[in-house]
Amino acid sequence: MQCFFKKSAKVFFLILFFSTILFSQTVWEIESYNISLEDNTIKIFNDKKLITEITSFAFNFITPNEITVENTYKDSLVLKLSFDETDGINKDFPKEILLNISYHNNTFHFSAFHNSFKHITIQMKDLDEHYFGLLEKLYPHNAKSPDLRGETVDVEIYSAGYEDYAENYASAYSAFYMSSNGYGSFFDTFAKGRYHFSINGKTEIYHQTQKLDWYLFYGPTGDKIHSEYYSVIGKPKYVPIWACGPIFWRDENYGGKDQILDDIQKFTELEIPLTACFVDRPYSNGANDWSKMDFNDQFANPEIWIKTINEKYGMEFMTWIGSLTFGDTDFPGLLPNYKTYIDLTNPEALVELEKRLSENQYSVGVKGHKMDRADEAFPSTAIWHDKVGESETRNKYVYLLAKTIHEFLTKAVGKDQFNFARAAFHRTQPYLSAIWGGDVRTNWIGMASNQANAMRSSFMGFPVWGTDVGGYLGEGRIDELLYMRWLQWGTWNGMFDIKIDGSGGKGEDRPPWKYSEQLQNVFREACETRMKMLPYSYSLANTSYKNGVIMKPLTYMYPTDEKTYNIWDEYIFGNALLIAPVLTKLNSRDVYLPEGIWFDYNNLNKTYKGPTTIHQEVPVDIVPIFIKQNSIFVTGNIFQGNSKIWDGEIKGKEKISIHVFPGDINSHTNFTYVDLLDGDTEKNMLLSHTLNQISFNSPKLSTLSDVEIKLDFRPSEILSNGKSIEYSYDENLGIAKISFDKIERINIEVIY
Repeated sequence: MQCFFKKSAKVFFLILFFSTILFSQTVWEIESYNISLEDNTIKIFNDKKLITEITSFAFNFITPNEITVENTYKDSLVLKLSFDETDGINKDFPKEILLNISYHNNTFHFSAFHNSFKHITIQMKDLDEHYFGLLEKLYPHNAKSPDLRGETVDVEIYSAGYEDYAENYASAYSAFYMSSNGYGSFFDTFAKGRYHFSINGKTEIYHQTQKLDWYLFYGPTGDKIHSEYYSVIGKPKYVPIWACGPIFWRDENYGGKDQILDDIQKFTELEIPLTACFVDRPYSNGANDWSKMDFNDQFANPEIWIKTINEKYGMEFMTWIGSLTFGDTDFPGLLPNYKTYIDLTNPEALVELEKRLSENQYSVGVKGHKMDRADEAFPSTAIWHDKVGESETRNKYVYLLAKTIHEFLTKAVGKDQFNFARAAFHRTQPYLSAIWGGDVRTNWIGMASNQANAMRSSFMGFPVWGTDVGGYLGEGRIDELLYMRWLQWGTWNGMFDIKIDGSGGKGEDRPPWKYSEQLQNVFREACETRMKMLPYSYSLANTSYKNGVIMKPLTYMYPTDEKTYNIWDEYIFGNALLIAPVLTKLNSRDVYLPEGIWFDYNNLNKTYKGPTTIHQEVPVDIVPIFIKQNSIFVTGNIFQGNSKIWDGEIKGKEKISIHVFPGDINSHTNFTYVDLLDGDTEKNMLLSHTLNQISFNSPKLSTLSDVEIKLDFRPSEILSNGKSIEYSYDENLGIAKISFDKIERINIEVIY
């Protein structure tokens, strides 16, 4: 009887599905998509799968009484929207407008405009979807789950006070979200908005703007969706190799330049590798030790000591900057009704800002900036040189700051520069190297909340994200276990920046030399791991435009797996490594592994078949990491920083290891390696498994290399370019290793 009801239900839903298509009038077909129109409802299908059902477009809250087809073209559909009523305010409110729907490469673009429009609303039927993105803040009620189903979210940058949220000043926003139904939604505007997700059977997008400028990107996974998104907003900014390594800083360097150099020397004596550092405010003259944007007496002769950082230690140097003068009104082009912030649309202000930064900083070796305060109580009623609507001010200001500083840096030093901020909005990706997760509290709750912030930022499409390792808000000595776990997690962030003092410069007790030998060892190992992973993280950062963000939430990669929707404390680093950071005092944690085979990074003899949840013991020297079957990642020694002092120069002796984990028969994958020493050329590595043979191919690389292939057996033979070659096989780990003692194209066939 039960079987009968199951079959009947299945037949019923099939009939319902096909009748939906049958009775909906298909008005446009393109590639694998078709759009139907019925009772003013627009439905979009892909291969008969309903992607979304748009029940209404409203302009000034007035919906059209009729939608008809005006025209169809090869790559676009034009609909006529007719209105019986007006909004009661604008006498120019139209009787008809044209809605254009264009298509390119799995992307639909909806556009319409009229001078009388002030408000645009889109409503869609709830198709039992789950939604991810829009904001970094854990909104509402400090919820760590990234799933926004059932929530109402405002899209406007505003930094609430320290009391409001555990993570504090997490200020990345975007009018972009992903749906578990396989699409990404992007409303291209700086105007503030409000989103209602799955409330009363519908999802609603609202923005206070004149123009409908809405995109739907369809793709099986988040990386495919984001690749199309970046084709609209622009390719994410280049990240230099030195910015991919360990970066340290203090909140306040009361000891001036001598303290910075002393810190670097002490790190070097402990043989802890670093690639960059930056100075936070105060270091300048003027209001709030900043407004002159120069170096004060404690940091005198910056061209000398920055040169020491560069040449002696092989590191780069950055500074804190803000877009405000803290009341110093001698700066030209301040916002006239709020004389603190610099008007970034005022030509006089831009000239002066560039002059001060170029003459005082770039000329002495500064290569980048931590950009702060653009979000903090910025006035929506500010009067700009160029007219900007009140609805756009907060969001657009953050964008303009990223764009302005990027252009200054590019003009001064080319692409070898890095800028990061806590405040970000969509379209900053081409101009902002990274975002950091705000002024996080120095405790377990703060660290865990920041991990949840990272996942939300990834869904929005910010490729590189990093926490302030150790936290920001907190005086006194940080708990050693917390510090060690934070370091281990930070190693696997997009950006690895480590704060070595308390908030406000108080309690200078975070440098590793003021802690136990165990902490120092964990600190060293974290930084060494980061250096070892540079070939991989550098490649991920600089191919995000086609391969997606670095820290991928599980839903991003497995959108049909409902168990991933609430998971915030795990992610995929690139496409190969699942990271499950330890975010509590406990010495164990549960880890969810999605479908497929997973190898234990810490013990390659252990494998797991997902989907499954496992319980892991996590002593202090362990971070749960798992390698996905059918994947490739690369490690090696290609850049040094201060490690050149104890390791010696490696120039001309760089080497990488290519780690290959074949999938099942008929599987294949690839990895795009960005070859630093060959002009950043992208080189596509290919892995495939066919009957009785595993193949790996790579273009000619600029370094010597080892290829390490995970196998369950000793191969009968390994061929290179059709000829049998020598290899070693580790019976314990099941790793076949082939060393190439000269630089050449790699073509390997493993025969079994």
